[in-house]
Amino acid sequence: MASSENQGLQIALIIFVMLTIVLSVTTFAFFRQYEDADLRARADSEKASKSDADLRTATDEIMSLKKMMGFSEQAKLPEIQASFAEDIKTYVAGIPEEKQFYRQALEYTYNTLHEKDLELAAARVEIQTEKDERSKVEAAKQAQVEAAESKQRQAEEALAEANKIFESERSKKNEELETLKAQVDKKNQEMTELAETKKKEIDTVTVDRDKLVRTNQFLNEKILEIDPTSGFEVPDGKILWVNQKARSVWVNVGQADGLQRQVTFSVVGSGEEVGGDQQTKGRIEVTEILGPHFAECRILEDELYDPIVQDDKIFTPLWQPGRSESFALVGGFDLDGDGVDDRDMIRSLIRMAGGRVDAEVDLKGKKTGELTMNTRYLVKGTPPEDRAALEGDFTNIQKEAARLGVRDLTIDKFLDHVGWKDPKQVLRFGRRGNAEDVPPEQPDGGRAIAPGQVSELFRTRRPPGRRGAGVPGTTGPKNKSAY
Repeated sequence: MASSENQGLQIALIIFVMLTIVLSVTTFAFFRQYEDADLRARADSEKASKSDADLRTATDEIMSLKKMMGFSEQAKLPEIQASFAEDIKTYVAGIPEEKQFYRQALEYTYNTLHEKDLELAAARVEIQTEKDERSKVEAAKQAQVEAAESKQRQAEEALAEANKIFESERSKKNEELETLKAQVDKKNQEMTELAETKKKEIDTVTVDRDKLVRTNQFLNEKILEIDPTSGFEVPDGKILWVNQKARSVWVNVGQADGLQRQVTFSVVGSGEEVGGDQQTKGRIEVTEILGPHFAECRILEDELYDPIVQDDKIFTPLWQPGRSESFALVGGFDLDGDGVDDRDMIRSLIRMAGGRVDAEVDLKGKKTGELTMNTRYLVKGTPPEDRAALEGDFTNIQKEAARLGVRDLTIDKFLDHVGWKDPKQVLRFGRRGNAEDVPPEQPDGGRAIAPGQVSELFRTRRPPGRRGAGVPGTTGPKNKSAY
């Protein structure tokens, strides 16, 4: 029992000692913190006192600067900044950016004013010098003016005297002019009467000429009705010999007749007239001049049922033995239907045969050259669509051709007589032929094919079989005909 009580006291004593130690440590810690806080409070108080002193000093300086800058003590910074920017913009706009402050601005302004004062002083000196010079010039000019006025008075007196003489002379000239005017009026009246007389004579001659043109045209038409071949007169030559195998012929015209290579002739039979409306039996082209009256030609076109033979006649409107023909072209010439004028090809056909073109009128109505008495044919193409071009030289050249007796020739008739064919429309067979590209003209849409059985001569050949092979129809001498 006694030991239990001692043990409780010991525990209580231990707890008391521990609490005493904890309390002592806590008290010491709080005391240290109090000392540190007191030191910091004293330091902050000193700093605050110093800051208040600095603030009062800065405030006094700001107030002094505001007074120096001309602002009130109540002026705020934005107001001062705005005023500063406006002053810089208004008074010292040209100052460099690094000097845009009041002190530098004042210095810059002072220097600028000083320079301007110096320039102003120099300008005043120069102005005074100019005034002195001007005074001297004015004095000299005044003397010149007085001299000029004196000369002017003398000139006016001389002018007045000259005017008197001029008026006298003008009166005389007016009288002469009236006389000349009367003479001119008389001459004009005589010329008017003469012009009226000549106009009546011209009208009479024009009427007579028109009658003659119509008569000439009527006679030409009647001549063509009576003798359609009169336009081509006589054949240009004849066929001397024909080699159908070589597709060559020989004719009786040559170098002495002025014949040239590549001249194309139309061919008619020996008993037919030349140049009529009948169909030609073929066309030939000169390939070689062999002698004075001898030339070789190649056959361009002929008929299987009516071939070219000896003594057939040849002719072309482009050429005559011993001389070349003259042509006139009027209108448009689209030979292949592509919408492009082929006038150059017509010229080439004429020139290749030694002919020439005397005059032309194109689809725009533009005329070149003139018809002559030697112009033989007027080749007519399609008329222009423009009314002004149609009624201009296009019509006039046809009237002139009728007056001169030039024969009209349509482009189709011309091409038929010269033997020209569109190469695009010619059907060619062979390895380089165009048979596959030329559309058929049969109503059923295909080329004609021989119906029925084919002759033995045209059957496909086959080699004979070996003798005794037992193949029917392939042995024995009967099969030799298959070769």
